[in-house]
Amino acid sequence: MSSTPQSSLYSLGLPMWSNRQWIGSLFPAGANSKNFLQHYSSVFNSVEGNTTFYALPTQSTVASWKSQTQPDFRFCFKLPRKITHENYLRYCGVELSEFLKRLEPLGDNLGAFMIQLPDSFAPEQLPDLQRFLKELPSDYSFAVEVRHRDFFNRGDEEKTLNQTLHNFQVDRVCFDSRALFSRPAITEQEKDAHRKKPRLPVHAIPTAKHPIIRFVGGADFHHNQQYLLPWVNKIAEWQQQGIQPTVFIHTPDNIGAPEQAAMFHQLLDGLPGWQPLAKTIKDETQLAIF
Repeated sequence: MSSTPQSSLYSLGLPMWSNRQWIGSLFPAGANSKNFLQHYSSVFNSVEGNTTFYALPTQSTVASWKSQTQPDFRFCFKLPRKITHENYLRYCGVELSEFLKRLEPLGDNLGAFMIQLPDSFAPEQLPDLQRFLKELPSDYSFAVEVRHRDFFNRGDEEKTLNQTLHNFQVDRVCFDSRALFSRPAITEQEKDAHRKKPRLPVHAIPTAKHPIIRFVGGADFHHNQQYLLPWVNKIAEWQQQGIQPTVFIHTPDNIGAPEQAAMFHQLLDGLPGWQPLAKTIKDETQLAIF
């Protein structure tokens, strides 16, 4: 998918762009870490940027990312954990400024920055979120992911959160791990995912115009499909409302994530403006099952 045909429908991507195990499926033979992003961005038009949660990239790395992507490709980088998990959005102006300045050269390739909050960030701390959002520069987009269960109770806590995000035109991240937890974990990767991934209700509530869906499935797309089909219907509904989501497809080891994302994209082929991906993706590990 050149990203242009999808710009009016939705954006699609994976939790990373660099994985040597995608050589032969997403990447051609001979691809390497120096051009993984170039190959990735010729098919998908967005990607989660998890590396920035742990460390800032160098200026030369940012320049390399810029050189490998098409004009309408979008990076959705996570804010550093120092800001979200250590400082709980307080007293972090210097860190935020440094973070934004480092990524600024990506320009129009910047999608929403993801403010991923820990499950210990409770409704009592909503004033901190409100102050933080108020100070954010208006020339960037942001999306908030919450994990405290009280933000999913459909009560005053959740209503206040959603109203806050709506007031600041900040999107809410929809994290969907139902498929992952719908069956017992068998492989070590699945067991690890069960330990690390949150298990929360799914509330598909757009608080702005570009909600982010982070879908975490198991290794079997055919099993995941029953949990993906409601998102097909939701995207169709949102399209009528002028809402353009971004969908990121995860699997426990992410080896088959490119093929699963391609299969999900195929489920949307009835929507106006749909175009096929620029590349047919075949995951040999999936094919070997049959």
